[in-house]
Amino acid sequence: MLNPNFSIFNDNMFVQVRQILCDVALQTNEELLDVTVGEPRMPPPDWLDERLTAESKNWQAYPKAFADQAFLDDLSVYFKSRFPVLANQFDLSDHIVPVPGTREPLHLLGYCVQGAKQNSAALVTNPFYHAWRAGALIAGGDIVYINAAAEHDFMPSLEELDQDVLARCNILYLCNPSNPHGKIASADYLAHALKLAREFNFLLVVDECYIDIWRQTCPVSALEVAIKMAFTNQQQDGSDPFSHLVVLNSLSKRSNAAGLRGGFLCGDRFLISAYKQVVANGAALVQTPLLRVAGALYRDNHHNQLIRQHYNNSFNLLASHLPVVIPEGGFFLWYDVPEAFQGDDVACARHLYAHWGVKTVPGSVMAQQTEAGNPAAGYLRLALVHDHDVISRLGTRLAGFEQSL
Repeated sequence: MLNPNFSIFNDNMFVQVRQILCDVALQTNEELLDVTVGEPRMPPPDWLDERLTAESKNWQAYPKAFADQAFLDDLSVYFKSRFPVLANQFDLSDHIVPVPGTREPLHLLGYCVQGAKQNSAALVTNPFYHAWRAGALIAGGDIVYINAAAEHDFMPSLEELDQDVLARCNILYLCNPSNPHGKIASADYLAHALKLAREFNFLLVVDECYIDIWRQTCPVSALEVAIKMAFTNQQQDGSDPFSHLVVLNSLSKRSNAAGLRGGFLCGDRFLISAYKQVVANGAALVQTPLLRVAGALYRDNHHNQLIRQHYNNSFNLLASHLPVVIPEGGFFLWYDVPEAFQGDDVACARHLYAHWGVKTVPGSVMAQQTEAGNPAAGYLRLALVHDHDVISRLGTRLAGFEQSL
């Protein structure tokens, strides 16, 4: 009765973490520190509750499958502040649709390209966020994993892609800054990916849900890269500057509003048109009151600056306890397993849980085994989403753990 392909969901990373730790008894009286889930624990803006109440008069209105003018005006303010090169360069109504977070659209984008090519292939960064793979599954054909390994500075190696795979590709999922490594893609890297998408006629999907959380270098959006490419090519024939590209943006991390389920999809106008049809006929829409609040959150740069500073301080605080590699963006620590565990991240995670009360994600459960190996083996992912008291206690325990080996 069920789709046999759904068996791929049985190895969801959080399911695997539960299985790995289910028989491990805590041998410490310390409070458990759970750093597995990238769910912000710090509060959203203090004005949010009042604004939600004020917008309650709009609950009687059906949500729309398109962005109304009020939301587009809010995003116009956001673009002018965050991505100035995009200001007044395209018709927002043709290229943007509101989305309830990024998980569902990442999935549905695969549906939008399903059947576009025979014997198709969907390309997924490895390690991956499970919604990328879900989208690749629904896109049909083979799922091809692109390793983001240490030898390539933890970036998916596009240069190593086989020409036959590129010719069969109907969709490619990237993330910037990346999850779990926190690597920021350069403009040249994104331009190369977009050129491949256009040359081989596939959809490039860039998940930018962490783009407003960074340390020293402000990440460039793939949308900015596309606009600059259009300038360079003197594109004046009315063709779409975002051809073959879509970008997802979310308020979950930017505004500590994961429960709101708000964000937007922006890019190729033909894809956006198709996506509107898909959601209008059978998918979740952003409720009207929440869309109003989402727009207000996109205007609030001050709160985002506070969030960014909080995470910067969190990494600096952790680094005061033990040597760590601070990521360029996002809020995940990609922790290299100590030599005593000989690269066994599962054994390390079990030991940390049992003896130090720290619950982590073994890197190997976030990635698919390939011919070149598992690119995430030998690492742990830690989400530094807690307040600084918890981060300090985490640093103390990790330092004690390393000293005990």
